[in-house]
Amino acid sequence: MTQIYVNRSHSGKNQLLVPAILFLLVATTCLGLWLLSKRQSPDPVSEPKTEETSTQPPTVAAPETSPGEIPSLDTIKKMVDSGELESAREKAFIRLSALEKPAEIMGTEKFLGDLNTRMVFSRAPMPEKVDYVVKAGDTLGELAQKYGTTKELISEINGIQNNIIRVGKSLQILTGTFSAVVDKSSNEMELRLNDRFFKRYVVGTGTDSSTPTGDYVITLRLRHPVWYRPDGEQFSYGHPDNLLGSHYLKLNTPGIGLHGTWEPESVGSQSSAGCVRFRNELIEELYKILPEGTSVKIVD
Repeated sequence: MTQIYVNRSHSGKNQLLVPAILFLLVATTCLGLWLLSKRQSPDPVSEPKTEETSTQPPTVAAPETSPGEIPSLDTIKKMVDSGELESAREKAFIRLSALEKPAEIMGTEKFLGDLNTRMVFSRAPMPEKVDYVVKAGDTLGELAQKYGTTKELISEINGIQNNIIRVGKSLQILTGTFSAVVDKSSNEMELRLNDRFFKRYVVGTGTDSSTPTGDYVITLRLRHPVWYRPDGEQFSYGHPDNLLGSHYLKLNTPGIGLHGTWEPESVGSQSSAGCVRFRNELIEELYKILPEGTSVKIVD
């Protein structure tokens, strides 16, 4: 009887254990399959996004000047650097006419003066220039008189040596009218071309305000001038007592003109005997571009 009781007891436990084991196997298999599917199909929301990156900097369009906006000097300088000289010059005129602060005006005038001289002394196109083809019988002097300029400037622009021009040669010639205003109070001269700003020069004027005021014209142009002292003694070009420097532009009033100096430190003050003096390199520049007949106004 005892043996029979024991066998029945083990048989009942085995019957309960088998289903439990099968249930655990099925549950474990399902859980494993679910976890595997999560790894293979990640949540699109949590997946990091990748973006293509460029090694090139973004292209930024150059700012354009809106109507009524004052062009910046940096913008104008960039135009010069890219060879747009005519456009840069016109932008500089627009800027100059709109400025009010003295420091900004001074900086723009300096820039525009340098640009004007650069364009005038080269073959850079300008509205004030004309193209001319040399004909038989032409001379530099006749062409200069015809177009109201100087033969020195025609030669400078076109690279002419020894005043020799050949038939058929194409020339650029500056036209237009220069005029100047000398201000004794500031020791400056403003030069204008066709009544537009061209360049501002620092000058020396007469001691004790001895430079006469009035409206004058240039009547004589001299390179390497001789100076005649009031007592009659004369001093040749280059002599240390010659006060006229390298060039002289005589005005139509006795003893007064525009000239260079061997004492550049005297420019910018009342330092002359009555004339208007310049640094030698600048009076040479004026000698080349100002023909006889140029108007020069001197004011207090």
